[in-house]
Amino acid sequence: MSIHIDDQALKTAASDMLALRTRNKNLKDKLAQMYKDLTSALDTPAGHAVEWTGKDVLLKPLEDMEKVLEHVSDTLNVIIGQDTRQGGEPRGTYYDKLFDEYEELDRILRTKSIN
Repeated sequence: MSIHIDDQALKTAASDMLALRTRNKNLKDKLAQMYKDLTSALDTPAGHAVEWTGKDVLLKPLEDMEKVLEHVSDTLNVIIGQDTRQGGEPRGTYYDKLFDEYEELDRILRTKSIN
């Protein structure tokens, strides 16, 4: 039995995740600026109410999504060996160790089944 990991698919997913994180950040920044401009134009108590409502309704979910995207992106980067966080797995070793352990277990099981 063998395990196959599509490295290119993981690298593509990591790249796409980075692009999605950038798009999410840009959208959040644009919406924040839009609400700032709107409340500046409506310099009244009602305008300030719009500002707070907008932040709660539109910006908070984007901030939450940013955390999720960061987590998924970091995980993909660990898997493909491009973990930039301090203490991350060295490049190209994440699955190497797993496969080595799998091969050793497979060898032990085969030896025991023969004996």
